[in-house]
Amino acid sequence: MMLSQKLLQNSKILSLKNNYTLKRYLKEAVKLPPNYQETKFEPLPEQKPERISFLRALITGKVDNDVFMYPEQISPRYEDYFNWIKPIESYISHCTNKNVGKNEMLDHLRELGVFRTHIGEKYFGLSLSKTESLKLVELLSNFPWLGTYMIKNHILPIEIIDKYGSNSQKLEYYPKIMSGDIIPTVCVNEGDYGTNIGNIETYAMQHTDDSWLLNGKKSFVVNGINSNLFLVFAKHIASNTGKSKPTSFSLFLVEKDFGNVSCTNVYDTIGRHETPTCTISFEDTIVPNKNIIGTPGGALDVLMEYLKPGRQNISGQAISILRNFLNQLIPDIIHKKHFDRDLYKFDVVKRILGEISFCLYTMESMAYLTTGMIDDYKNMNADVEEAIIETYCANNCLKCIQSGLQLVGARSYMKNQLYIEAFHDAMALTTMDINNLDANTFASASVIQFLGQTMCGHVYKKRNSFQFPFYNIFDKMFDKYVIKLNAGEYFHPTFKYAVGYMEDAINRLKDAILILFEEEGTNIIERYTDLQRVTTMLTEIYATYANLTRASRSYCIGARNSDLEKDLAIKMAFVSHIKICEIQSQINNTSLFNGDKLYSEAMDLVYEQRKYSLAHPLTKTF
Repeated sequence: MMLSQKLLQNSKILSLKNNYTLKRYLKEAVKLPPNYQETKFEPLPEQKPERISFLRALITGKVDNDVFMYPEQISPRYEDYFNWIKPIESYISHCTNKNVGKNEMLDHLRELGVFRTHIGEKYFGLSLSKTESLKLVELLSNFPWLGTYMIKNHILPIEIIDKYGSNSQKLEYYPKIMSGDIIPTVCVNEGDYGTNIGNIETYAMQHTDDSWLLNGKKSFVVNGINSNLFLVFAKHIASNTGKSKPTSFSLFLVEKDFGNVSCTNVYDTIGRHETPTCTISFEDTIVPNKNIIGTPGGALDVLMEYLKPGRQNISGQAISILRNFLNQLIPDIIHKKHFDRDLYKFDVVKRILGEISFCLYTMESMAYLTTGMIDDYKNMNADVEEAIIETYCANNCLKCIQSGLQLVGARSYMKNQLYIEAFHDAMALTTMDINNLDANTFASASVIQFLGQTMCGHVYKKRNSFQFPFYNIFDKMFDKYVIKLNAGEYFHPTFKYAVGYMEDAINRLKDAILILFEEEGTNIIERYTDLQRVTTMLTEIYATYANLTRASRSYCIGARNSDLEKDLAIKMAFVSHIKICEIQSQINNTSLFNGDKLYSEAMDLVYEQRKYSLAHPLTKTF
């Protein structure tokens, strides 16, 4: 009610007379608590001028002092934010060992302002920055279902409405979302396996001048059973022809109360018991014209933006899940015996736990580097970095939990339900939330396209050596694509050799991409295995860079355990360099010698016979 009062006081939609009457009524009817104090942060710092992202700067050699400065929260807003989040942190900690119901927890978090966080200040929200949002998701994901709820039923729908919705739509729905009267969710997927935009069958047709008819089914709708506002992507069908263009999509805000909206096939997903998925069906659902987002048939860009890898906000979830798993695992390992010896004293156990800890450190480094970069600069295009960190965090969270479960052994499966829940939560990140093939293809293709703009002339001459013989003879003598960052001057001197590994890794990446250009030309986009290799190289370079900038900062300011951070970052730089050298070797060896051709031929045979086709080792031919 309080939010409605504020919106009415500031809205210019109503006539002055009606506005005055309603304001007077609300002022008399609503009594705020005597101790009420509105949450208000200092404004976000002014962003620096637009620039290319840090990763693109690294691989092109266009670096400056800012590139090697790990982002810091130094504005007065920093104190405001952490004072605000402290009660939320205390409440989450309180709920950890208590049997608190879902609705009770959501209601209390709503009172603490959690569901105002991604709504703009213009609409009486808090307008969190990317870094602040990441920290909040990380905190809420101490309960993985709560992190999922926050993302799927708050952040993602609001991002769409905020960017593409009209002012009147925001005025209508934002107060209800903040109060809990409206729970939104996005409806994209269809069928059993997700979304293929060419096969979307949900359609919308003009019903009257002021309304639309919506028909179709959407699957895997997160928390659809508890939601009452659906953001529905549908094919736009012209009423006069009954046909649609392949790229004609519309986006509707469909309230459950519109009627003919049903929920079926409710699945209590493994690990996310409080956020089940279901199928939402629409049968001649009448949607008012004011509830279409944008123009009819013009939502393709919105759909593609939503489906773009890196947009699922899951890095904070992965960090929280892995940290909680590690914090649970370490005490159990300390108390476990193996052959009457303390298990934690085995060097191999220390190595496995160390690798998990180092991986968690890298996840944090990459995630907060990326959000800090987006917050600091105007219109920052960090789509590649976002895709890389989400894929890295999700995959490595699962990988680390699997290795940790092997240390605990049967006890993890027989007794400790928390371990298996962590495993299932990590599985959800890599199956329901991201598609590794799409993410790898997107990241590598984006960088290849970016580099191709500067390499196209060189590649043309290399692919036409008879036309440019002298160029091909002397180009290696004057290799203009070798990167010399001189990055050592931006880091603490202790990191000299690690920075050298990073520079060499960048040059190896560019050499590998040049080879792919020379061999495949434009067909490189069809070489998905090589695209995956390029993405892996990019990921290792970005991980090295994030760790080095973070550790150098910590070492210079004397942060706690900064000596360990320094050694960790140097060690990880060396390990990443080894991986990149191996991947470059695979690309250099071409598909004939690196196994790609063999795998392809073997699977062609399997596809033909539709089963595993190699003979059993006990088979006789005589």
